[in-house]
Amino acid sequence: MLDHFIMGIEEVPEVYVDKVYLSDVPMKPYSFDLKGGPAPDEKEFSELCENIQRANGLVIATPTYNFSVPAGLKNFIDRIRFFALDFKRQNRMGQPVGRLGYLRTFYLVSGGTPTWAEKLLFFAFPPFWLRSVFLYYGAHCLGALYTGNVKACKDERLLMKCRKRGRRYAKYLHARKTNGILERIFWRPPQQDYHE
Repeated sequence: MLDHFIMGIEEVPEVYVDKVYLSDVPMKPYSFDLKGGPAPDEKEFSELCENIQRANGLVIATPTYNFSVPAGLKNFIDRIRFFALDFKRQNRMGQPVGRLGYLRTFYLVSGGTPTWAEKLLFFAFPPFWLRSVFLYYGAHCLGALYTGNVKACKDERLLMKCRKRGRRYAKYLHARKTNGILERIFWRPPQQDYHE
């Protein structure tokens, strides 16, 4: 799914993509001692964080494990809080303000649950959770695509859909689009209404 999404992105001029497998990035489990950023021996993780801070977009592709994301992705999301949140500013609820307002996200998620069931149980699945987390971090969400097809890599219609979504995502990056309609209606995080 991700490879076809990237093919679509690359059809739009002047949009450049780096594909990173989190399993290739050594990263210690989140702990309070690591709240300030990468440890000195986490060079690859440090580089990944720097690249995200320079990027305009972030696409996360993940399987679903027991209604959630794999542990490595959850750890990554916890570990990036040092640059994703501004602990010097608070919203009206006393929470830190998200700092990823420059980032436009998209989520590709596969799982073993049929797509109709995911739509019915929408709030229990990673596409919803990932949107919520990155909205909390202040990022924009330009969409998500879930499939319950366990043979997604052989589903030509799905792969073509991924390619079309990738092309549209790249165009939205150029246009600097913000959140989709669902996010504007239902997921307005309190971080957007901060006070100093």
